[in-house]
Amino acid sequence: MTKWIKNILGAAIILFLLWYLSRHWEELKTVSRLGIEQLVIIYLLCFLSLSVSALVDKYLLKALNAKAGFWDIFCVNNAATLLNYIPMKFGTLFRANYLKRHYGLTYAHFATFFLYVMFLITALAAAVGLIILLTVYKLAGYESKILAGVFAVTIAGSLFFLFVPLPIPKAAGQFSSMLHNFLSGRRQIAGKTKLTIRVAMLLSLNFLLTALRFGIIYHSMGQDIHPAGYLLLGTLGYLALFISLTPGALGIRELMLGFGAVVIAVPLEVGVLAAMIDRAIALGWSFVIGGACTAWLWHKSPTAFRKQQNNL
Repeated sequence: MTKWIKNILGAAIILFLLWYLSRHWEELKTVSRLGIEQLVIIYLLCFLSLSVSALVDKYLLKALNAKAGFWDIFCVNNAATLLNYIPMKFGTLFRANYLKRHYGLTYAHFATFFLYVMFLITALAAAVGLIILLTVYKLAGYESKILAGVFAVTIAGSLFFLFVPLPIPKAAGQFSSMLHNFLSGRRQIAGKTKLTIRVAMLLSLNFLLTALRFGIIYHSMGQDIHPAGYLLLGTLGYLALFISLTPGALGIRELMLGFGAVVIAVPLEVGVLAAMIDRAIALGWSFVIGGACTAWLWHKSPTAFRKQQNNL
């Protein structure tokens, strides 16, 4: 039942955004002038961004004693992105199943790896976004203040998960065993300071790559924005991906990026259109590259697509 609610919510949000854009179509129909050259650069940026993400995953998996190859991780991540548009987070479950079957990563350690990456990204993205709001936009307007509050709460919650020491249970039982593996895995990663710094630098590079992507899209729409505004949108784009109310954060990401556009003094309808153009580009990548990766992994390891586990 929950999966249908998420699907309906995502469809409702997208329909609302399309209706909203239709109300402003006369102002928007000549806005975007993306050419072939710009699209090629954007897809090159997508490739670089996903390569950086694969490198991050490779380093963190190695810290958990799962030595996966770079291109294997790259293909798995692309397939997972496509499959996550299917209800029930199928892509995440496939990813966990594949890493267990091929690299011996337990589901508890996959949860450690997955959540550690998620909270490190949210902490860094929120910190970069908050710095931009405080230094460049000076918290002008209530929208900036609301967003700054969201960033502050996100930073606090993420840092709690990443660094606050928690006792590792020693009691018997399945839940205690999973919690023990989860927390010990977190300790394995968090104890490697150089690794954390290296990963943080790579993730920051990804924010810049995403900002460049938004810069190209907004430039094609004739928008003159402070470069820090693109970086703010880049951090928001990453934060939105971890709100799993809809498959692939469909609609949620567009709403958040539209709100971010208002913060940097861009009309809401322009911000929403830019976010939907970016979504269309991302979907094109997912269906072509993600589809090819999925087909290759199915040929290589069809069992990884079966017997998906309900808990990690």
